[in-house]
Amino acid sequence: MKIFFPLTFVLISFSIFAQNTTETHTHLTIDERLYAVFDRGYLEKLRTTQPFFIQRWNFYLDHSWYLSDLPPEKAKAAYPVVHIANLENINILLLEKEQNLRKDWNKREVYAIEGTNQALVFYAGKDFNQRLNNYLVRQYPKQ
Repeated sequence: MKIFFPLTFVLISFSIFAQNTTETHTHLTIDERLYAVFDRGYLEKLRTTQPFFIQRWNFYLDHSWYLSDLPPEKAKAAYPVVHIANLENINILLLEKEQNLRKDWNKREVYAIEGTNQALVFYAGKDFNQRLNNYLVRQYPKQ
């Protein structure tokens, strides 16, 4: 009898936690831009089995890079060039895939945008991870 109640409590707690976790993952939104890069079935499977990847990619789409003016003296520097058809609607993961863009863990990576005086700047990998961690702490504060 002494073992029955604690064991029952643990099993019920585990069951409730598992249901909440599954519900959270099921309602995790997949950004539409991810479908241009990854197979729908793969993304749906990740949503339930590895939801952190979906969260990370969703955040990455808008927070791993920024646009900056490229001063004329810098435009002549040997920055790699990237073609972006629509600066108002950038799918950074698709751009990376199609144009084989590279990022660096320790420093920002700069690409001159073809036909403009602007640059696409990737945050250093470690800086992006810090931004993601800060976002997740705000999103899921300890209770």
